[in-house]
Amino acid sequence: MVALTAVVLAAVLAGVGWLVWTNGGAEHWRELTDDRFVYGVPWGTLLAVALVTAFYLFAQRGLWSWYDPLTLPFVSWSWFYPVGVLTSGFAHGSAGHIVSNMTGALAFGVVAEYAWGHYPQRRGHTIRDSLLAPQESRFSSPGARILLVTAAMFAVALLTGIFSLGPGLGFSGAVFGIAGFAIVTKPRAAIAAVVASSALSTLYQALADPVVRGTVSVGSPSPPTWANIAFQAHMLGFVVGAMAGIALLWARRDELASVTVFFATLTFGLALSLWLLVWPGGQDVFYLYRGAGVILVVLLTGLVTVAATGSDRSVSRSIAILAVALLAIPFVLAMLWFVAALSGTVPELSGFAPFAALFVLAVLALALPALPTAVRGEGSRWAARRRTAFLGLGTVALLLLLPGILYGPIAVDTDSITETNEIEVGDYVVTYAENVTSGQELLMLNVNTSSLNQTSDGLLVASDSRSMWTVGEQKSSIAFDGEGSVQVGGLGWRETVRAERTGWEVTGNDSAYAVDLIHDGEQTRSFTTDPVRADVRIDDYRVTVVPTQDDFELRITRDGSAVGTTAIPEPGETATVGPLTVRSEDDDGTTQVVVESDGTSVTVAEEETY
Repeated sequence: MVALTAVVLAAVLAGVGWLVWTNGGAEHWRELTDDRFVYGVPWGTLLAVALVTAFYLFAQRGLWSWYDPLTLPFVSWSWFYPVGVLTSGFAHGSAGHIVSNMTGALAFGVVAEYAWGHYPQRRGHTIRDSLLAPQESRFSSPGARILLVTAAMFAVALLTGIFSLGPGLGFSGAVFGIAGFAIVTKPRAAIAAVVASSALSTLYQALADPVVRGTVSVGSPSPPTWANIAFQAHMLGFVVGAMAGIALLWARRDELASVTVFFATLTFGLALSLWLLVWPGGQDVFYLYRGAGVILVVLLTGLVTVAATGSDRSVSRSIAILAVALLAIPFVLAMLWFVAALSGTVPELSGFAPFAALFVLAVLALALPALPTAVRGEGSRWAARRRTAFLGLGTVALLLLLPGILYGPIAVDTDSITETNEIEVGDYVVTYAENVTSGQELLMLNVNTSSLNQTSDGLLVASDSRSMWTVGEQKSSIAFDGEGSVQVGGLGWRETVRAERTGWEVTGNDSAYAVDLIHDGEQTRSFTTDPVRADVRIDDYRVTVVPTQDDFELRITRDGSAVGTTAIPEPGETATVGPLTVRSEDDDGTTQVVVESDGTSVTVAEEETY
């Protein structure tokens, strides 16, 4: 039924598309694109999508495991791991991740490529930029202009990979980059692309999963979906793309209505969640600053609109003085912070001196256009309204680069993992541990990440050669499912390490459990909890559940003195420790451990179920 539905849907799409194409659609498309695309095809966009998809299929092994690609070796863990820095902008974490990015790249890429044009119409004036006058330069070849489109997308992807806030993964920075370019050059078409992107995603889901069965169930604990979105990469890509589009408008002397650009930019920013500002607040806590994010989008919209459609008139002296006065406040505070950090007056600030210095530079950059007008009352070339707004966008881009500069150089020490019962797979170290201090150190801030965040719990993966230290599967997820796994590997190889949890819920107390790692058919007990004593007594005897390196056992004590130990018997079997009889019994599919003495019995533990 599922396959039949997908086949019917594909046939209907093909049939309806053919009818539209043969009934005027082909002629209309040809008229629209003849002076922009080669044979009416956006080759640059298709080439970029094909290369990114090929990376997912072959480098990430998505061809063999479409829904579970290899990701760890392609993440930008640190600047000291160049492979991850170079590949993170093109790799993806799941099938849904790459599909959403590729549908966005197709929708916005067509608009951006059309605005750039392989055969741009000549204007009545001279275009000096050789990129914009292909008939007179090395870029006269349509093939060169096609490759330039693909190269521009990859350049933005690489930029967001280098300057990502923490480990980055995905082509979304480039998608937002081409979207920013499309918004300021073809605002109406770009808004249509927002709808087209959503439609393409729905079509894919209808073909891949035409029938979805849902049940009422409780899933494993996981962070909110918005906590894993790379908001900084999205914003950086959008700003860079918008600046490139504005530069194209200036070079071609194109004029757009400010209202159109304003509402297109604002609509895009709100609809595509450009307002997402997320920050972790501790273990299992995340904050979404929605209000502040929307304010930022509105301000950014104003800058984009003025830079794209503003006049060349100079900013008035009163506005310049007000701008300088307002910027003087953060400048003075940042300078005081910087001096205090360098002098050691406030020792805990010493690690943040680079951040203060870069922030001072950003404030100065924003104030420079207004200084000549504010001081002498005379305009300057860069005091024009649109140039001031453009420089403001550049300042925003600089501020968005700061996290990458501060968090990019990370040193890794795997000692916190190698002190446990770990296993080695290639150059990876894998273990399960709880309350472990992070092995990452932020070199620019001179602090260990454990001082910024809570300690880690779960299936941990580290690699010195890859500057990687991460939680492959959270403790809470493994506790819910009873298992978890992580894929490790590299170009040409991939292996799976599984974690299996077994344990006992001890009466009146916490669970006693152990976690085993399974790799290549071998099992290693990686973690055991401390012994857990049941909060019950039987003839003054106390029973403690003890995880061992092989199984679980019961330790019997009386008045603090050891009486004996025994392995937990199999269901239906019994064991004797002193005067006590221990038996395991099945209770509706759940194994319980019962201790008896002189006709009295108590349940001391129940096997965990997942």
